[in-house]
Amino acid sequence: MRSLAKYIYISVPACIAASVMILLMQSNALGDADQKKMDGKTLFEQKCLKCHKPAKFKEQQNDKKGWELILSRMSRGNCVLTDEEIEILSEYLAKEFGE
Repeated sequence: MRSLAKYIYISVPACIAASVMILLMQSNALGDADQKKMDGKTLFEQKCLKCHKPAKFKEQQNDKKGWELILSRMSRGNCVLTDEEIEILSEYLAKEFGE
């Protein structure tokens, strides 16, 4: 009986530690996927270039605030954008197609 108790005292914490490590690895993997999803260039290609040609953006040349206003207006129409996506896109567009 003593060896069973010793086994339990050793194996239970080891199982808990292994479970925590697995959960941490999964959450890191999900976080990486979100980061890739929230990349400004990727969002631009997925959301903006779906309807617009790149030349349209080269003509406009707005600062971050100007792009935020345009993106907010677009999100009230047919373009589905979250507040976070608007923030990321406006930074990207200001950098790439800014004044």
